[in-house]
Amino acid sequence: MRPSFALAAASSLALLTCTPPSMGPVLSTVIVGQCAYTGPQSRVPECKDYLGAWKSADAEKDCQTLKGTYQGGILCAPEVSLGACLFGTKPEQNRTYIASGDTQKCSGARTGCEVFGGGYWQPSSLCGGVSDELVVLENAWTAPERVCFVPDGGPRAAGKTGELCVLEGIHGATEEGRSFRQDARCDNSRSGRPYYAVDPSPRVTMADPRRQDAGYLAEEAWVRSQIDATSCVCCHSDAAPNAQAAIFNIDRAGSLANQFTDRGIAHGAGVVNSIPLGGLPPTQNNGFSKSDLVNPDHSIFLTTDPARMKRFWQGELDSRGLTAQSFVGVPDGFGPLSEQLYFKPQACAAGEGVAADGTITWGKGKARYVYVLPAAVRFSPTIFPNLDTPAETLWKLAVPATAAPLASRSVKYGVVPDGMAQQVPASGAPPALSAGTQYYLYVTADQMLPITRCLFTAK
Repeated sequence: MRPSFALAAASSLALLTCTPPSMGPVLSTVIVGQCAYTGPQSRVPECKDYLGAWKSADAEKDCQTLKGTYQGGILCAPEVSLGACLFGTKPEQNRTYIASGDTQKCSGARTGCEVFGGGYWQPSSLCGGVSDELVVLENAWTAPERVCFVPDGGPRAAGKTGELCVLEGIHGATEEGRSFRQDARCDNSRSGRPYYAVDPSPRVTMADPRRQDAGYLAEEAWVRSQIDATSCVCCHSDAAPNAQAAIFNIDRAGSLANQFTDRGIAHGAGVVNSIPLGGLPPTQNNGFSKSDLVNPDHSIFLTTDPARMKRFWQGELDSRGLTAQSFVGVPDGFGPLSEQLYFKPQACAAGEGVAADGTITWGKGKARYVYVLPAAVRFSPTIFPNLDTPAETLWKLAVPATAAPLASRSVKYGVVPDGMAQQVPASGAPPALSAGTQYYLYVTADQMLPITRCLFTAK
């Protein structure tokens, strides 16, 4: 299993840490209750214990968000499990069991717990010794395809003839006025971040007097059409799996804006940026763009008219009595995407780094990507399409999805093993490392699955 997350799910997550505690936490003996549910990411039965300072009502509400069954006063007792993820840093403590006997998921369960959840993984006897090393052998990330075709009917942008090319992936867009769900395959577009449904804001049932305003409805219809032209429609419409959309559904009757929380509206208005989600420049995406490193104050929604899109959502902020000041200090809500993008490395553990002869040593795991960057890099590498390779990267080695990942000490800086690909620089050798200078070693088992992220001093 390759743990990941949907864009929609990420927008509802709290900021998480990617560094698990070095020792397992001691959990409280106060039992509040338990929740049995199907894991939205693992897609297998899970069971969550609520311990310590949880209030019963809050525990039950948390269970409802997981679409689970809550029972107060008892603990989980799964007949079989891969282990449990322990969360003991807050007074409201949890222990979540992965109730599966599929040992092929041991590594994924540990990664989901420690890398994406910020917990401490306690393997069962089924996973004893299996989860020590982070390795992705199957379903490694592959870049989405750009499909080109000659449209048969349907609207085309003015003056457009011949082929239309669409990126079948996150942030992809067809031409304005067309539908991405018809021009591309949504299953391919969701593949980078597995999907699960999330309920809309409780505001969704509120009456909205603006629905009597023809001008407002016209702008709302334009916003819906912009979303329909992009890959967002694959998770946020009836095109979602089982027609169960994540957070909002552009096909749902009634107010679109009322499906969003306040922070969601702020993302739409560009008051809270969505840089960690990544993005493409409009020149590569049929004129559509979103908030990114170049234009951080743009909307989270892909659009051909950033100013118009922002105005619509700014109007919603105004109607709720909210301003930019309302969101000062509010986390962006993108969880691991944000944590990893803004991660600040510390000194490497003993033995890790690049030796005088160029040999690279990293922690427990086998690598699909190896980076060497300046110590003062602005962002850490994260995701396609524009955040997986920081501009400052000195050297990046990539292992094809069909090839076996690399073991520590099997690679030398600037040397490309047979069958591998040097992505940075595009050709030729990388700059020599300067003795006594500090550099950043970043090694991952796959995109967003870091093994080692640390600073070393060149020998």
